Amino acid sequence: MKQSQRRGLVLAGKSPEITRVRKAVKVFSKEQGNILILGEIGTGRRSLAEKLHASGKSKDKPFSVIECGAIGDTLDVDSVFPNPNNGHDSKEVMLFSAGKGTIFLNGVDRLNPDLQDRLYNFLATIPKDSTFNSRIVAVAEPSLEKKVRDHKFRVDLFHKLDEFRINLPAIRERKQDIPFIFTYFLETFCEEFGKPIPTVPFDVFEAILEYDWPGNIGELRNCVRNLVIMSPDGELVPDYLPFRVQPNPLEALASRDLPSAVSEVERFLIRKALARFEGNQSKAARLLRVSEAALRYKMKKYGLPSFK
Repeated sequence: MKQSQRRGLVLAGKSPEITRVRKAVKVFSKEQGNILILGEIGTGRRSLAEKLHASGKSKDKPFSVIECGAIGDTLDVDSVFPNPNNGHDSKEVMLFSAGKGTIFLNGVDRLNPDLQDRLYNFLATIPKDSTFNSRIVAVAEPSLEKKVRDHKFRVDLFHKLDEFRINLPAIRERKQDIPFIFTYFLETFCEEFGKPIPTVPFDVFEAILEYDWPGNIGELRNCVRNLVIMSPDGELVPDYLPFRVQPNPLEALASRDLPSAVSEVERFLIRKALARFEGNQSKAARLLRVSEAALRYKMKKYGLPSFK
């Protein structure tokens, strides 16, 4: 998938949740403050950061990526942060690599306390005549706010990065966008593998809407790719869905007519409510949000015994 297509896909859909994100991108891309993106892994956080950069005044400047989880491991700390004690020219470290462009801090919530101190001290002491003039776009999981409350992440650093905020919703929070994204991936992979675009059976469509997608857009992409590769030309086969679909608890009622199905559900709920409160009809009626008279009528109708 081309980079520009990936950027656009993260904002695809018509749900209120993604509409708010599109509006934030339009406004924040024109501003100069740092931006904090909070979202689960797989929601397209990096693509959103690239979109912000590409839409801003510095789109022709570098977009420099710093993997925060790698600092101190595969990335030497002094290659990231300027340190006047080690003889490094500040222009040689990664924080200065974007010039007037964007520094993308990927996984800023993975910084340990020492690195949080290092980053905060750098941001808090930038002189006005400094050559550092990049915008910082940092991404983290939503749990970062809890880390701040639990004093596991510096609150002052949090506010330095959180000059503008974008909360990127998970797929399960904007399910009305799933058909559009699914179709996009379907067409993309059919073209890639030279297959005709197949019909989507109702049970596949139902399954992708009921599933919660813990891996978000990344998981949905892999799911569609798997379906396209494994299914025969012309039709998608639900057996090749790479997740287990939990059967709908009401599936057994699908062959019933509506009155008998409603009666079955009512009978079940009344029995459960009475059992929960050891036959107390007053409490059961409150739980079911019906009057006691209505409850007694239905108990008689369905032949349910009163508890004594």
